[in-house]
Amino acid sequence: MRRELGGGWSIDLDGTVVGRVIGANTRFTGFGRTVWAAVWDLPAVEPPAETLAWLKTGARPHGLRGFEEPGSDDEELRYASWCRETAAGQDRYGLYAYTVRPTSYVHTAFLATVADDLDWAVTAWRSLRHRPGRDHGGAPLAGS
Repeated sequence: MRRELGGGWSIDLDGTVVGRVIGANTRFTGFGRTVWAAVWDLPAVEPPAETLAWLKTGARPHGLRGFEEPGSDDEELRYASWCRETAAGQDRYGLYAYTVRPTSYVHTAFLATVADDLDWAVTAWRSLRHRPGRDHGGAPLAGS
């Protein structure tokens, strides 16, 4: 099910997850999985490679596996790191990802309780799409 994130960005997530806006972020939860998404506008048209280089300076280092790839078109770049973490004494896994375009980017975190959810996280991350002129900021989220 396609979910709007604002700024023309959307993501495809299972229809059973519930979405909610928390501050400037959107959180989707369901069945041991959580997705956080934040859409950031860039002040001027900047080449995605420059923005991504800047973002990577503060990004988590490659954990168990790293991804760097082109996006859905020539103007988009993607970078992600799959990490194992411990929170409240429990192991959890997270794909921390950036999807960058010339005028905006999305910072996402796909959190799961099992390592086998890597395929789910990567598939969801790769489903991020940008459609210029579609700004749904502040609109109610489907399933919320």
